[in-house]
Amino acid sequence: MSGTPRVAVVGAGIVGASIAYHLARRGADVTVIEQNCPASGVTAKAFAWINVSHGVAGPNAPLRERAIGEYRRLDRELGGSLPIDWCGALTWTRSPADSERMVRDHVAHGHDLRLVDGREIAILEPGLAGPPECAAYAPGEGGIDPVAATDVLIRAAREAGAQLRLSAPVHALTTDRGRVVGVATKDGTIAADCVVASAGLGSVALCAPLGVALAVDASPAILIRLRAPQRLVRRIMASPTFEVRQPSAGLLLAAEDYIDDSAENGPGAVARRTFAELGRQLRGGDTLHIEDASAGVRPMPRDDLPIVGRIPSLPGLYVAVMHAGIVMAPVIGRLAAEEICKGTTEPALDHCRFERFGPAAIARQN
Repeated sequence: MSGTPRVAVVGAGIVGASIAYHLARRGADVTVIEQNCPASGVTAKAFAWINVSHGVAGPNAPLRERAIGEYRRLDRELGGSLPIDWCGALTWTRSPADSERMVRDHVAHGHDLRLVDGREIAILEPGLAGPPECAAYAPGEGGIDPVAATDVLIRAAREAGAQLRLSAPVHALTTDRGRVVGVATKDGTIAADCVVASAGLGSVALCAPLGVALAVDASPAILIRLRAPQRLVRRIMASPTFEVRQPSAGLLLAAEDYIDDSAENGPGAVARRTFAELGRQLRGGDTLHIEDASAGVRPMPRDDLPIVGRIPSLPGLYVAVMHAGIVMAPVIGRLAAEEICKGTTEPALDHCRFERFGPAAIARQN
């Protein structure tokens, strides 16, 4: 794309904020459009564990393996302002043999992971009432405040020249002779050489009227916030019965799978069961108090791989939709900005292309 590209980024979650920041830093004329306020969607409901301990197998592994390095790179660029706690993570399964296998597999991929026994686990996590026989310890992993991180990225993007349009629901993408040329909002149309659809599930509805069927489903998950009178947890812990981290002395976060909205299995019921389990598993767990439990609806591509890149049938449209957006935001932001500003393709994103879904994903309307 020659000259200074005008880019409209739809969605100010952490992925959209990262793309906007990297674009503005490269000199693009960027407008970020958000129907509410930054990080008001699924970003705010994320457990926000920056990890490579999960999802190693498959074509996305090399990209995900860059996650921690990309976060450290981005934090340096932003003067250390990202709210990251590199506290490390302990992960174990019901079977010690499976935990050992997890470590072997990750070490084979070059990850900083090692097997620790129950004695060392008790030292690393003294608040754990009954340490497992062994666990995988990833000292370089951490957690981030996704809302605060998004605010940092938006602020840095604006300092680099980006404009921010809040409370601006997008009515439609505008086209001219088969090309996307802007975004129609309640306050008028914003012209653009490239529109980036990075609004999570909202991107599906945004693209559908133009005949682009994004193969993305809703995948709800529950985030539970508990008040803690003291620090009970030092590291991120993922076990067969709970997943927790404590970003501050007064707050503990737990992540759980969504079941349904019934009285027996809704977020409130799941939170109460989690609360009971933490009471058994953590020293001082009985002092916790449930503050909130809510479901965030994650965008889940049907093959679990990110959908990132241009839409061949619609010049001017660039899509960035994925699960694990918190983990992937820095690397996707940098690579997407490279592609948009240079008009090139990044080989690291080859497995993320929309075209992999075949002709059925493109049903252009007359």
